Amino acid sequence: MPDLSTSDAKRRRSAAVALAPGLIAFSMGQTALFAVAGPVIRDIGLSEIQLGMIVSAAAVMFVLASPIWGFLSDRLGRKPVIVFGLFTYAIISFAFAFVMELGLSSSLSAFAVFFWLLGLRLLYAALGSGIQPSSVALMADLSDGSDRASAVAIVGAAFGFGMILGPAAAALLVGWGVLAPLYAIAGLGFVSALYAMIFLKAEAPQPDEGETRKEKIPLKPLAPIMAASLFFFTAISALQQTMAFYVQDFLQVGAEAAARATGICFVAMAVLTLVSQGGLIQILKPGPGVLLKGGLPVMLVGIILYAFPTSFMQIIMAAALLGLGFGLVNPGLMAAASLRTSSDHQGAVAGLMQAMMASGYVIGPLAGTALYEVSPFVSAVMVAGALGLAFLVVLPTGFAAAGPAKSRSVT
Repeated sequence: MPDLSTSDAKRRRSAAVALAPGLIAFSMGQTALFAVAGPVIRDIGLSEIQLGMIVSAAAVMFVLASPIWGFLSDRLGRKPVIVFGLFTYAIISFAFAFVMELGLSSSLSAFAVFFWLLGLRLLYAALGSGIQPSSVALMADLSDGSDRASAVAIVGAAFGFGMILGPAAAALLVGWGVLAPLYAIAGLGFVSALYAMIFLKAEAPQPDEGETRKEKIPLKPLAPIMAASLFFFTAISALQQTMAFYVQDFLQVGAEAAARATGICFVAMAVLTLVSQGGLIQILKPGPGVLLKGGLPVMLVGIILYAFPTSFMQIIMAAALLGLGFGLVNPGLMAAASLRTSSDHQGAVAGLMQAMMASGYVIGPLAGTALYEVSPFVSAVMVAGALGLAFLVVLPTGFAAAGPAKSRSVT
């Protein structure tokens, strides 16, 4: 295990500062899209299940591409994968918004819009899926077992801040046009890619002379964490994909008002995610077991409140609890997986974990939107069931580190 000195801590802070704008922009794009896409899709003439198909098809590509990018980041270094992913994210996000605009103006038929959005989302997933696993692996490179969860949570905190800003941007900018938030965030993504290219320090694995890198990734100790991740993100993606419909149908309002109201819910969720990842975890530095076994029950309470709303304020409160739990569980899963492998495979394991997340995003939107068409309550029950399965998987699991990791230099 590398001896992490004060200079190592400074490198970790430097890497976090260089990564943060890109991770925030990436997260902003996701949550702003969730707030805007539902009502816009309806106005174009597409159905809820078609939106679910677009998101799920892209998630399939994430499943395939994430382990590849994780493997490449172990071989080529984290920076090239991260910078390339941010540039492609910005360009494709702009194109995605433009196609939606063509659909709203009837310049493209709903049929054509569906296939254009599907193709762009697949391209986005194929080329941008290395951003998160490479960022997580970079922070894992710069930490040891005692502070792995808090180091990984820095990535989550940046995503959490983006989750706040994305819906806020949607609520503020939608007055200039329902797609204005997506255009603005695409521009921010391009600027953040330039920032990372300039300020993120290059790093590469440097194994000892004569050392071979033929160790296989130990999948057996990772299996319960990967299974819990699959159930967890199935629940989260189903919730995210149906929330705009849920809010719009509960309030009985139009697309613009629904986008604003959904944005408020996502802001509540993201604020509590940021509080947990950027505050509680950094101060208390709990282990992954505490994070998982504490965060999942909090989310179950949130989804119960969400399933039986008596007011819009109750939906906001439910979203806040779900965000608090998410902020604990997500870094807990990543830290638990990271501690079970050597530094030679941090990128590959982070890629596998993102593949599990993406698998959840395959199942969740399709199941969530299909069940929502049956009943919003049935969709909420499905979310609660997936969270319960994740909790049952991690409940008997131990979370000790697998053993010493080999060093990685950062220059």
